[in-house]
Amino acid sequence: MSAKEIRELTAQTLEIMSILDRTEEFADCILWTGATGESGHPIYKPTGCPCTLVRRAMFRLVGGELERRVPIDTTCGEKLCLNEAHLVKSTTKNIAKKAARRGAWSGKARAAKIAAKKRRDCKLTIEIAREIRMSPETGPVLAARHNIHRSLVTRIKAGDAWKDYSNPFSGLIA
Repeated sequence: MSAKEIRELTAQTLEIMSILDRTEEFADCILWTGATGESGHPIYKPTGCPCTLVRRAMFRLVGGELERRVPIDTTCGEKLCLNEAHLVKSTTKNIAKKAARRGAWSGKARAAKIAAKKRRDCKLTIEIAREIRMSPETGPVLAARHNIHRSLVTRIKAGDAWKDYSNPFSGLIA
């Protein structure tokens, strides 16, 4: 074994130990206790490197072949698990299917987030939408006043557009 190979092996061992210092065992999983990204997946910053997903680093360190943009998933389904026996290559499509099965893209909270993001740069505000919904005036008059299309006024009045998620009773009346 050459000196270069020994240095690489030592660096890999130290990196694995550094990662494992921030974990705890739970059943057959090794759970990350360090920092996580916005999505809840474990991240860390190796010395002199940008932030890295810990599962990708562990997969590489334990001898897995790692290609660019190939996600690493767990067989146990735990986001924080770093057990090398649970780490597997996956595809974006398979990860999206798993997320959909557990309900990650459904529900009122997600719908409200999407609606809020769409509303940031538009002409209307929720207050104007409430005013349109409560107004006895006709669609063409309201559309002209707010510089929007008549069909949008109709959809707002019908409750199909600009739903008000701040009201806990919204959606109860069909």
